[in-house]
Amino acid sequence: MMKKKMKKAAALTAAAVLAMSLAACGGSDDSKGSANDGADANTPEDTTGSNDGADGADSAGEDAADGAEAGGTDFSGKKLTIGAWGGNDQESAALNKMIEEFEKSTGAEIELKVYTDYNTQIQADFVAGTAPDAFYIDGSMFPFYSNLGMMEPLDKDEMDGGAFYENLLSAFTAEDGTIYCIPKDVSTLATYYNIDILDKVGVKPEDIPDALDDYKAFLTDLQSKLDAEYGEGQVAAMTYNQDMSRNLYILEADGDSIIAEDGKSQLSQPGIVKNLEFMTDLAQSGCWQTPKDLGLGWNGEAFGAGKAAIMEEGNWVYTTLKNDYDVNFGVKEMPTYKGTQYSMAFTVGWGIFANSSEKDLAKAWVKYATGVDGMEIWCSGAGCLPSRADVAEKMDVESDPVWKVHSDMTKIATPWQKGTTIDIVNSNYQNFGPAAFKGESSAEEAMKKVDEQANSEIANAQ
Repeated sequence: MMKKKMKKAAALTAAAVLAMSLAACGGSDDSKGSANDGADANTPEDTTGSNDGADGADSAGEDAADGAEAGGTDFSGKKLTIGAWGGNDQESAALNKMIEEFEKSTGAEIELKVYTDYNTQIQADFVAGTAPDAFYIDGSMFPFYSNLGMMEPLDKDEMDGGAFYENLLSAFTAEDGTIYCIPKDVSTLATYYNIDILDKVGVKPEDIPDALDDYKAFLTDLQSKLDAEYGEGQVAAMTYNQDMSRNLYILEADGDSIIAEDGKSQLSQPGIVKNLEFMTDLAQSGCWQTPKDLGLGWNGEAFGAGKAAIMEEGNWVYTTLKNDYDVNFGVKEMPTYKGTQYSMAFTVGWGIFANSSEKDLAKAWVKYATGVDGMEIWCSGAGCLPSRADVAEKMDVESDPVWKVHSDMTKIATPWQKGTTIDIVNSNYQNFGPAAFKGESSAEEAMKKVDEQANSEIANAQ
């Protein structure tokens, strides 16, 4: 027993070292943070969508009052601690509504612990044995946490696992098939276009190619028309994000993995370099620009301000465009690349502390929070997409054309996740990749530098 405890302590010590390495390399605590230019990783307010916050939560809460999904069990006198990162007002209202309904139906008391530096602080709680009974785990960080031995295995049938989109549940399933978290929501990427800008230069939304392979010719022509109408460089044909969380599917389109089985970076493989060259060619043509190229912070700002005709962005931008900008826009599905349609999915799950003294209550909470009623409260209030089809149907997401497109992307989306070293690899990709996009370095040279530096950092963290 003593040897087993010593091994677990050693694993957590190693985890803490790796966490510091991830933080030093600029790793994000939340995938949405890395997916959004400049978004706060621990306050995923960019996930807000088209719903009306607390009003949606109140409406859904009425359906939850019977407590059916809380298991109908009396937990009077019991106390459960749940851990989460901070959110915006809509998210806070939705989570508080869930807590209120759960307490009402079970008699239990819920204590919410809000972390400000999530990955660092919850790992410290793991080491100290003071972690919450149930807590958030971001999909991108799941491979890391699943190796620590700190999460309780969950039974698929007990947690109604068959109701979730398979790709999202898989994101929280370890290599040995053990499920450790249940996805509570998801956000996906879609293609946004400014109807008025396109109309001004004689371009129709249906002219936007369905295949990314055809974008260069289209965007180059569009850029020349925009320059003629608005002045050279005043409006970009399209903005993009250089973060790997946005273009992983392009890099790996030929079946090559950016990370080897041992966790080492292998971005300099010929197939990956070739796909990167497709992107750098687009960027160097001048029709595919980052928001930074335009002097702006993120895609939503550039698009909302009328500085970009087209962008690829997550559903978190919807409320921003509606509330902060006067822009006439439409949304279509993500394009195919090399014959396959892709999107990226950003998901968060609920996990349970393996050393919790209230595991039955924690399971009841997770079942409720990821069940039909609890998830409806959360997604309606916070503006996220449901991670299960029956909730999407109950929320009637298809009645909103924007939500429908993002929801349709869920099934084919690639969850943002790639082993335990992705933060280090992505950080170096962002450090050395821009030189290739600007034409200051070849794609192969840049990726060799990524591999060399990332693998050095990975070796030092082990």
